Amino acid sequence: MKILTLLLGMLIPLSLMANSPEKEGIVKGKVYDGNSKKPVEYATVAIYNAQDNSVINGTISDENGNFKIKGLKEGNFYVVVSFLGYENKRYDDIVVDGGRDMINLGNITLGSANQSLEEVEVIAERQSVEFHIDKKVVSVGEQMTSASLSAVEVLENVPSIKVDIEGNVSLRGSTGITVLIDGKPTVLDASDVLRQTPASTIENIEIITNPSAKYQPDGTGGIINIITKKNRTPGVQGLANLKAGNFNMYGGDFLLNWRKKNINFNIGADYNNSPRTGTSYTRRETTRNNETTIIEAEGDNERSFGGGGARAGFDWDITPRDNFSINARLGNFKMSGNSDLEYLEQIPGMENQTYHSINDSERSGLYYSITSNYVHKFAQKGHEIAAQINHRGYDGDEFSENYRSQNNSIVDGTRTTEVGPNNRWELRLDYSKPIGEDDVFEAGFQGRMGLGDDVSRVYNWDVNQGGFVENDTSRNMTEMHRNIYGLYSVYKGNVDKFGYQLGLRAEYTDRRTDFDYQYKESPDDTEAIPVNETYTVERWDFFPTVHVSYQLPKDNQLMASYSRRIDRPRGWYLEPFITWQDQYNVRQGNPNLEPEYIDAFELGYLKEWEKISLSLEGYYRITHDKIQGIQLPYDENGEIWLRTYDNIGKDYSLGVETMLNMSLTKWWQMNIMGNLYDYRIENYYSPSESRSSFNWSSRVNNSFTLRKNIKLQIDGNYDSPTVTAQGENKSNYYMNAAIRMDFMDRKLSAVLQARNVLGTSRRISIIDNPNSYSYQEMIPDSPMFSVTLSYRLNNFIQKRSKNGGDSGGMGEEF
Repeated sequence: MKILTLLLGMLIPLSLMANSPEKEGIVKGKVYDGNSKKPVEYATVAIYNAQDNSVINGTISDENGNFKIKGLKEGNFYVVVSFLGYENKRYDDIVVDGGRDMINLGNITLGSANQSLEEVEVIAERQSVEFHIDKKVVSVGEQMTSASLSAVEVLENVPSIKVDIEGNVSLRGSTGITVLIDGKPTVLDASDVLRQTPASTIENIEIITNPSAKYQPDGTGGIINIITKKNRTPGVQGLANLKAGNFNMYGGDFLLNWRKKNINFNIGADYNNSPRTGTSYTRRETTRNNETTIIEAEGDNERSFGGGGARAGFDWDITPRDNFSINARLGNFKMSGNSDLEYLEQIPGMENQTYHSINDSERSGLYYSITSNYVHKFAQKGHEIAAQINHRGYDGDEFSENYRSQNNSIVDGTRTTEVGPNNRWELRLDYSKPIGEDDVFEAGFQGRMGLGDDVSRVYNWDVNQGGFVENDTSRNMTEMHRNIYGLYSVYKGNVDKFGYQLGLRAEYTDRRTDFDYQYKESPDDTEAIPVNETYTVERWDFFPTVHVSYQLPKDNQLMASYSRRIDRPRGWYLEPFITWQDQYNVRQGNPNLEPEYIDAFELGYLKEWEKISLSLEGYYRITHDKIQGIQLPYDENGEIWLRTYDNIGKDYSLGVETMLNMSLTKWWQMNIMGNLYDYRIENYYSPSESRSSFNWSSRVNNSFTLRKNIKLQIDGNYDSPTVTAQGENKSNYYMNAAIRMDFMDRKLSAVLQARNVLGTSRRISIIDNPNSYSYQEMIPDSPMFSVTLSYRLNNFIQKRSKNGGDSGGMGEEF
């Protein structure tokens, strides 16, 4: 895979330079309804050769009625614009005479036809990734190799995203990301949301690496916005999916939609069980007074992500300018892990010991979300005001239990529980006003109010009683109130070929955290000191954003941006008490953590040919007060290790990211992504321990149309080694494959996929401190096979509407 990726990276650019078109013509315009004066979406635009009336090229209009056809050679043509229920419009004498001719047909109005026409279905492939001035939009329908799984697997083939072997997601090296569902926040952690969301319920995923000031600034890496499937087509439509695979993977979901006149209802439900099984090996070495303690462990591990939920929505077009909607979701989240390990202890001055260790953990609970929206559109197009209220809650329980045994007898063990609700309110008010012909002013207010209340308990194994007994001195309570109030304004516009967007956001944070716990200096202390502490934060933060673009000649576009963002510590990062994970690992938070701040600069270049598009993005990111998980020996011998969190210093990423889309033939499409960057960490505590590495990753995705109803997709992924604050992570590479077949006029689809086909994926992490060393290797079971069946009621695709209004975003084809 490494050799293939390198060869493709060298050969394809040479081929492009040798075959770049020198001359082309472009035809563009905008289609309107002659009566309502609204844009017409999905109008067909066809270009014919004036000599023999043969079809040369064609396209369909977008949601704003715009269309553009590129790549016309020299010659004489005519254009026909058509739409069901309308009279055709024909434009003659379209001449391309060399160079780059731009032919603008302007505003095209279609009048109603007097005769009924039969429905015609147009099938077109969408690009897997589309680029905008401030985001990338990923078409999930094109990601066949992740059809049976979750949003995490979809993101494996997305620029800027890295997914590790356990499904944790990072954006350009940062795990500090914000995940939104249809633009709304969720109570679950970012990676948990992505694991929980089935890929079959997702229409698009937006990757926003440098968000504007309109978005909340949380997450130093950026924003991942999941756009779920919806439909506002008249009548009843539906979609159902069932999936199953090896390693006990199974799930399903459905979505039903009913619309009549100005009212729309939708209901849906999903259930998902996605295990990740494998084996692991760990070796730890701790040196004290020239003597070394060694702990080794190996065995089987499994982490399972599952749960399900139901959702419902109601939309009411009160008037042509007023819309009210309410959406609700209720679900159960579950993440569990278990391991069966054999330990070998080599402690100086003591006889070597072997233990059998069983570890089980689970984090689960009910969550809910209710969101209501109201939008009023003024007479001027684009002039509108919107209000939103969101309430969400999570009543979660966390449980972990582990024990060690020798000769089939339990010698010690620990059980930890944590329970407590989490409730949040969010209020939003957004205003948008066009100024002149091209400029737009936006402003708004957002308020976030949250309350969390947790109680944790520790139980120790009592050999005499043969069970777990609560340790009263290890009961810990946490209560957190966090309110954040923000104001923002954005101004954007165009001057000739120059586009710009300027924004500023101000946020006030009011946080109070109360801790009630017992404190011990070391695990050997018999007495604990009661502690009652309160930590408060009252602070103003300011977040400027700048986005600019410039249209260069011949479909070349240049984009640049800057944003400042923040990543606030999670609640359990702040907990100062000790939590036992197993007999060899404990965790402790740090209430003095400062938030991370990031300055992000980007420079992008986009070039399009007839069948090829190339994007290059240079970026430079500085993270201040970087929060890093630190692992250190906890007890005197070093057999127990502590994981805590601290602001370790700064890190820097300077690199370039590229993406190349090619239609090599009518039946073969290739997508190549690459990311090369210099990564550096400056440690506050010891400047001599600053670390750096040159990192790179590449992904190659091939899609083959074998027949009209059969498609094959093969992709390969590689990630190079990278340094961490205490050591390094080794390289990882793997390959996936999938085949899709459509039946019954595409009402029924089946996708068979295989992941990690060659069994090469693994995660190796190393910690190398002056007096301690750790090596950990995790190898997932492979290959993982799965099959997904999808059925569409009434074909569940967008129907063309005469008024050109919002018809949703449903379906993988149109």
